[in-house]
Amino acid sequence: MDGKISLIGNFGTNWIKYSDYEIREASKGDIYITPCEGSVFSMYNPFNVAEDLIIDLITIGDIALELEKENNKNKERLNNKILIFTKKYGLLGLISASVYNRDVIGDEKVLLIKNNYITKEKIMDESEYIHKFIPFTEEGDIKVNKYKNCVDIVKREDSPKFYGKRPVVLDLVFSKFYSEKIDWIINFGKMIALHFNQLSVYKNTSVNLTENVTIMAGKFHAEKIGFTIEQLDKTNISWEFDSLKTAIETIYAFAVTDETIVFRRCKHCNDVFIANNTRAKYCDTTCRNRANVKKSRERKSGK
Repeated sequence: MDGKISLIGNFGTNWIKYSDYEIREASKGDIYITPCEGSVFSMYNPFNVAEDLIIDLITIGDIALELEKENNKNKERLNNKILIFTKKYGLLGLISASVYNRDVIGDEKVLLIKNNYITKEKIMDESEYIHKFIPFTEEGDIKVNKYKNCVDIVKREDSPKFYGKRPVVLDLVFSKFYSEKIDWIINFGKMIALHFNQLSVYKNTSVNLTENVTIMAGKFHAEKIGFTIEQLDKTNISWEFDSLKTAIETIYAFAVTDETIVFRRCKHCNDVFIANNTRAKYCDTTCRNRANVKKSRERKSGK
C-alpha cells in the first residue's frame, strides 16, 4: 500500500484558491467565507492532493457533528478549520454544483438539484440565484454582458478568466467577489463524514449482508462531469469537473472503493487516516502508545 488513491485516467481539473480568506456577515445576517481583499490566487489540481482533501473535509464534518451534540457551543474551532480548508483548497464552487444548468450565466432560470445546500426552492431566477454567492459586491463590481450567441462577465478586479473552454460561471467562482455560506461548507462536510461512518458500520457487518446496500441514497449529485480522450505516450481518459464539490465527491467514491488503500478511524483519537496495512488500528505511534498506556492502567485497576 502506497497511501495513494487509484484514480483512473487523467483528472484534469485545475482549481483556484486564494492566499487568504475571511468570515464575513452579510446584511441579512448570513455568515459567509470569502477571499480577503489583498489576497492573491494560485492554481492547483485537487487530484494531486486527493488524500489530504478527503481527510480534511471529513474532519470538518466530524467537528460539526460534535458541536451539534453540544448545541453548537464554541464554533471557533470549526470556523478556524474551515478557514484553513479554504486556504488549502479554495471554495467548493456550489453555484455550479447545485444546479442542473450547464452554465448558470445567461440562463433566465436555474433548476436546482435535489438535496442541494443552497435553498429548498426547485427553480430560481438567474439573477436571484447568482446574488446568493456575491453578497458583498457593489454596483459595477460584476457585470454580465449578454450578446446574441454568448455571454461574458466583466469583473472590476484581476482574476482568472476562461474563454470557451469551461463554463462562464467559473469566471465568477474564481473571482474575489465570490463567496459561499459557511453553513453550506459545513453541511457538505457533515454529509461526507456521516456517509463514511455509515459505510464503516456496513463494512464491519458485511458478512451478514444478503444483498447490496446503498449508503445514504440520493446524497451524491455529480451531474456535470465531462471527459476527453488524450494521446501522448499512451491513450488516456482526461476527466473534467466544473466544481471542487463534484471533484471531491468523485475522489471520495474512488477512495472508499479502492482495494489498494484503506481509510479508517483511529481506535484512540477517532481521526480518519490512511492505514499502511489492513491490520493498522492507530493513526500514528503517539495514539498507539497512548492506547497501550490506557489499556495497561485499566488492567491494573481491574476494569
